[in-house]
Amino acid sequence: MIEKDVERRLCALARRHGGVALKWTSPGTMGVPDRLVFLPGGRLYLVEVKRPGGRPRESQKAIHRRLGRLGWPVHVVDDADVFFASIDGD
Repeated sequence: MIEKDVERRLCALARRHGGVALKWTSPGTMGVPDRLVFLPGGRLYLVEVKRPGGRPRESQKAIHRRLGRLGWPVHVVDDADVFFASIDGD
């Protein structure tokens, strides 16, 4: 399984949960999370997608820390099913 497979599964599960997982690009800013996952009930998740066992690069970690300090945690997801199981109670 590669990162693209995890990302496809994440998008499919977002749709199944009544939401959408939009690609996030920020020209001129390296390291922003890959997807913004919008779910019913006003739930928003910032998601960095990785292949199974993958880890964020230093530039990504820096942005994740910055967003976290602003109150927006970034979820590093290498298994979309596990991610959705972890947020089902939110």
